Amino acid sequence: MGSQPFSCPFFLAVGLRAEPGEPEAELRALADFYDSVHLAEVVRFNEGFVSAARYEAVDPVDDEGVPHWLAVYGIGDEQSARDFLKRERPVYTQGPGAWQRATAVWRMIWENTGSVGAADVDPGRMSMIGMDPAADATAAEIAEFDDFYTGVHLPEILPRFGYDRGSRFRLWHEFIHPAPGSPRYNAVYEADDPEPKPPSGEPLTPGPRAWEERQVRWRVKFRRAS
Repeated sequence: MGSQPFSCPFFLAVGLRAEPGEPEAELRALADFYDSVHLAEVVRFNEGFVSAARYEAVDPVDDEGVPHWLAVYGIGDEQSARDFLKRERPVYTQGPGAWQRATAVWRMIWENTGSVGAADVDPGRMSMIGMDPAADATAAEIAEFDDFYTGVHLPEILPRFGYDRGSRFRLWHEFIHPAPGSPRYNAVYEADDPEPKPPSGEPLTPGPRAWEERQVRWRVKFRRAS
């Protein structure tokens, strides 16, 4: 796997929402601090963290449980992820006022369960879709869901929506997520080109029952910010 966060076997997602009504100057200070100080400190202070990137939601996000600001950190292996759970929190540089007032709405570690497309992508844009299979799905139906998702749905999405890679992730550890908790699965679609292409309009293949009755918990489009 490559070294970009979504190319790693695990990644930490940290999603923030700024305090409503923050002045533009304060938001710029938050972004500058994030990009020039905090991302690098997280990678430097946590052994096994190998990369970091920051994204901002493309469209206004009305759901208070979904972040506008998203940082992702690539983790090189499972042992490093386990060590992160047990670590003492490092002393990070104190950020500006808007940083201190922001609310963390997501903080989860995700494990990569399969990708299609390019081996490594440095995305200008990406979409993140969190979902659960049908609530009453059996173990056999979830296995069908997994096979369809990775083997059929991911490969169909890429050419139809102009993405270079699609990856599936399974929730590995939840620190913070609004009730009723994080979805079990997270699909990430990445494109080098920051400008989205018009969908092709081709129909998508229907899936098994656990897929057709899935619950999409959130669907967010992000642009690369750093």
